[in-house]
Amino acid sequence: MTNSLRTLVGCAVVAAAGLCLVSGPAPAGTPDLPKDSYKKAADADLKFLQTRLNELAKAEEPSARSAKPAVGATLIIAAYADVLGDATLKADVIKVGEALHAKKYKDAAELAKKLAVKPGTGKAGGDLPTLPAFEAAKDKDVTYMPTTMKLFTNTQVLKMPSGLNIEKDLKDWTAKGSTVKLDPAAVEILAVRSAVINEYILHYPNEKARTKPESEKEWKAISKQSVDLSKEIIAEATKKTPDFKMLRSKLALLEAACTNCHGKYRFDD
Repeated sequence: MTNSLRTLVGCAVVAAAGLCLVSGPAPAGTPDLPKDSYKKAADADLKFLQTRLNELAKAEEPSARSAKPAVGATLIIAAYADVLGDATLKADVIKVGEALHAKKYKDAAELAKKLAVKPGTGKAGGDLPTLPAFEAAKDKDVTYMPTTMKLFTNTQVLKMPSGLNIEKDLKDWTAKGSTVKLDPAAVEILAVRSAVINEYILHYPNEKARTKPESEKEWKAISKQSVDLSKEIIAEATKKTPDFKMLRSKLALLEAACTNCHGKYRFDD
């Protein structure tokens, strides 16, 4: 997909999403996704978190750039746990996030060793999990949105461990003439992550987006559409026989929405 086409598609995404937001944004809540998809994402992201914490605990000079995605992982895992009805995981992973935020990496790694996914009876639509340290922060622009967004970054950034490779995977899967074979299982997990992260993004617009009412509306429109696209991607990826052409098309729309939003509202930290 060319840059000009990405822009056109991104604008179309915003326009379509804007229609959905005429009545105002939905309350902040965990997106309604299949429980089985949440369980798969929880298992994968808990493994990511534990591995990253071990790296940080052993490092002579732990990198804040590597720690930030781990804090983001605690938030989305807590969201998964809430939907899955795993109250213990939700409470304990938030404690890990607090230790991480305080740069107590060894303590966080020890706490994380005890984490396990044990689904109970839960449901979507609950409040997005919060960190006490973030709630106490005067400047919310340095809390939820940039922290969860770090998970979109590549596995390695500046030769340091970083995010979950979401942005790169989307670009690789949707590039013009791409021959990368789509793995429905990997696509499903990426879409769960995208849905939850975009819920955080929707409800925590940054300063640049808040400068004008129309900018904030556009921000929320892009975020809302990204959540909806993520749901559609999961629905297609989990079919017995996915339509790969359709799947790649929806992934391209999601990637275009991300590119459009980054181009207008991104702040590098």
